[in-house]
Amino acid sequence: MRLLTLFLLMLATVAQANDSWKHDVIYFVMLDRFADGNASNNRGVDPNDPLTFHGGDLQGLTENLDEIADLGATAVWLTPIVKQVAPIAVDEGLFHGHHGYWADSFTEIDPRFGSEADLKYLVDTAHSKGMKVILDVVYNHVGYAAEWTRTRPEWLRQGDECGGDAITLCLSGLPDLRTEIPKVRDYLFEAHIGLAERTGLDGFRLDTVKHISHEFWQEHHRVARERLGPDFLLLGEVWDADKYLAEPYFENDELDAITDFAFRDRTLKFLSGVSDAKRYSRYFAKRHNVADGKLLAPFLSNHDMPMLLAMLRGNKEKLKIAATLLLTSEGLPVLAWGEDIGRKGGIWPNNREAMDWGDQAVLPNARSYRDNNLRGYFQDLAHLRRLFPGLASNATEIVHADGRTLAYMRGSEVLVLVNAGDDDWTFRSSELPEGEWTSVYQTKHSDGAFKIPSVSAAIFSRAE
Repeated sequence: MRLLTLFLLMLATVAQANDSWKHDVIYFVMLDRFADGNASNNRGVDPNDPLTFHGGDLQGLTENLDEIADLGATAVWLTPIVKQVAPIAVDEGLFHGHHGYWADSFTEIDPRFGSEADLKYLVDTAHSKGMKVILDVVYNHVGYAAEWTRTRPEWLRQGDECGGDAITLCLSGLPDLRTEIPKVRDYLFEAHIGLAERTGLDGFRLDTVKHISHEFWQEHHRVARERLGPDFLLLGEVWDADKYLAEPYFENDELDAITDFAFRDRTLKFLSGVSDAKRYSRYFAKRHNVADGKLLAPFLSNHDMPMLLAMLRGNKEKLKIAATLLLTSEGLPVLAWGEDIGRKGGIWPNNREAMDWGDQAVLPNARSYRDNNLRGYFQDLAHLRRLFPGLASNATEIVHADGRTLAYMRGSEVLVLVNAGDDDWTFRSSELPEGEWTSVYQTKHSDGAFKIPSVSAAIFSRAE
């Protein structure tokens, strides 16, 4: 039984969310795999082939923003939309740039995704719904056999010119942009920042950050602030990042936020029994000790890994615990498309499944996995994060960690209880602040005893 109904009614009286990004929830969309709004731009589409385009576009995302808003997400991050190179041959067949990361041109939008006008309409529509839009952009490389390999080879490292360090290597054999050349840097700035100016974007997700110099990112931050304003988000992808790997990018004011890979790894180990609650609690309580004004962006799944649900062998109750940990933790949480309805993509390329719209024919031949009850759980957690701003901003205090059970406070107002074990758990603690504790999600308590069934989580609030 869902116990959040009364609390959700209170949302009508809650002030608008703080403008800072620390109170946002991001919903990540691989554009090609979300929704097809314009069938006339479908070229080379084969929904049965995981290596090619499936038809998702900017119009489809715009038409289905309510799916994201109703979930409780306040920002949408979409994959790159620039013109893509021709497909390449791999062992599995012809691999097309459906993901958007293999640019052939940085100043043209791939017609399969739409047009600049479509992007601006998406942004305007999102803003009308109180949502922000983050565009994924690539500064590190172009696609295989891109036009520049012939017309501007001096702007690229290729073949024997590729180095062995993080900055000069050619990642996955992709032609590497010589971002140390001012002309190259300025061209890329104008292409991406200029597009953001024209369309009103709210932020960038910056791909492959650690493969470009700190000097580049410092200048990028300066120019972005000058042209796009202080609230424009610069969210960087640093593979395997945690608070330690984030330090150089934060201390030099290069990025506002960094994707928190450690969160997924640690949470998976806890829920899989590889680590216990005590070990996880030590990480969880201190994971977001970063510079003031900076954020880690924790996530459970992304487009380069198997979905967390697949790693949990389809156990949706454990996924619910993971969602509870994610949406009651500090930072800027990110949900992947379809994660809230049970998308269970395994190893690449099957981790990039199309969105399941149920009875709606938004994308053809999408595998049926939609679980609206699971979606309701994610939805409640996202709304709770709005209802209790301390879930986003306050420090975490561990009040219990033993075996497979964990209890922590978020500020003085919210208590989260997690039972990852196979047995029911009754929690009693004299360490809790005085006051009347009220169940806001999943379970009730009586006489100071909080009863948590096996493989579940519960949330309580305290009346001052």
